[in-house]
This record gives sequence, structure tokens and C-alpha cells, in this order.
Amino acid sequence: MMFKSMAFSFEIDRFDPKDSLTQNFSTNCLQMTQSQQIIKAYVMVGLNSSYKNPKANLKRAIVDYDIRAHQVKEYFQKLLKPEDTKAKLSFDKAMDLWLKNKDMLEKTPTKENAVKIRRNFLDMINFLLAGTKPLATPDLELISLTGKLCRKPMEITIDYLLKIWGVDMPGYKDDVKNIVKNFHSDLTKLSANKLNNKESLALLQKSKKQFKFFEFMLNSKSRFVPTLLSKKADDNFLIIRDIKKIYKRQASKK
Repeated sequence: MMFKSMAFSFEIDRFDPKDSLTQNFSTNCLQMTQSQQIIKAYVMVGLNSSYKNPKANLKRAIVDYDIRAHQVKEYFQKLLKPEDTKAKLSFDKAMDLWLKNKDMLEKTPTKENAVKIRRNFLDMINFLLAGTKPLATPDLELISLTGKLCRKPMEITIDYLLKIWGVDMPGYKDDVKNIVKNFHSDLTKLSANKLNNKESLALLQKSKKQFKFFEFMLNSKSRFVPTLLSKKADDNFLIIRDIKKIYKRQASKK
């Protein structure tokens, strides 16, 4: 199941247990990244935005994401070795957090629930990372790192949108400073890896250029409109997806 990119701002990609480990590792990475797209849509609904119909996006995403979350959990728990008990438990914990969020996402958005959903998703991402750690190779780690690079603009956007909504954000300035620092650190690591080619390096520079918008926004005294922020985060997501595709092709050649 997936959204048509022309009609919706993001799509929930299918999961096929018969795909390669590289592909399914990448899909687990999407579980992390697209959790941020989901909460972004949730906050946009809370802000009464109609840009790219976030209400319809959210309704469809909850159904498709839930199906894939169960498929991903089952696939990796079967693939992990019996001794990988902590990793298997991590997928259980990730699922528990998703189900809690699913319940809140299906209700009318509130500021209180937005804060809880944001926190749960950030914790869920860590559990999904821990769940695949025993299976991670250097190439798969790089694919996972593209997800981190993709999520940073989304995290900045979500936090900014929450502030616009009137949500109290303690430690906001320190949080965004760390996000910016981590983005540049991850970009440096990805730029130096052996899976790169001319095309991926150009895309990494494009992502860096796009990120300057968020740095400018954070240092500006002006208030930025939610639709522009949402679009910029989505644009970066598409750039990183193209980089990830290149890395997957390069890794499959080995």
C-alpha cells in the first residue's frame, strides 16, 4: 500500500519479506523516518493547515504504517538469532510505542498528545535501531545513516511547528543546536564513505544547501509559515531517498 506522490506529500512503502536484507533494512529505516512524517501531518492538522491535505495523509498513513510495522517486527524477529534477545525485545518495545501513538493519532489532535507522540516516536526510533544492530554491516550502517540525515530537517520542522501551535518546548534552543550539529556530522561521514559516486556526492551537497534554509530560519526573528517548512522538509526527504537508492545499488554490487 502506498500513496501516489502526485496526490499526497508522502507514501508508506510496501514491505516484502522476500526482498533482500539490504532492502528490508532500508524499510526498517523508513519506519523511523516516516514516523516523523506522520507526526508532522498530525501537527499540521492541529494547526488547521490544508496544505497537501494532512488530514487525509494521516488517516491513510496510520493504516499503512500499522500494517508495515507488524510485518517489519515479524521479519526481523524471525531473522535474529535466539541469543539476540535484547534486539528482539527492542522490536517489542518499538511496537508498544507505535500502538500507543496509533491510539492518539486516531483522535482529534491535541497539544498534549502531540508532545507524547513526538517523545514516543523518538524513543521508538532508538528501539528500531537497536533491533537491527546484530544484523548491521558497514554498508547497512551507511544506509541507516542516510535516515538520520533525512530526519534532522523533519525534527527541526516538527519542533518549530509545535512552537507555532503554542506548545511549551523546554530546551528548544539546545535541541535544535544539537540537531544542526548532528546533521553536519552525519553529512561529513556520508560524504567520505566508499558507496558514493558522482551522483550521490552531488545529492549530498544539494541536501547541505537545502539545510541552510533551516539554519537561516532558526537564526531569523521572522515567523515562517507552516506550509513552507513542511515543503522544505519533504524536499529534503526526496533528496535523501535518492541517495539511499544509490547506496543500495552500490552495496548490492559487492
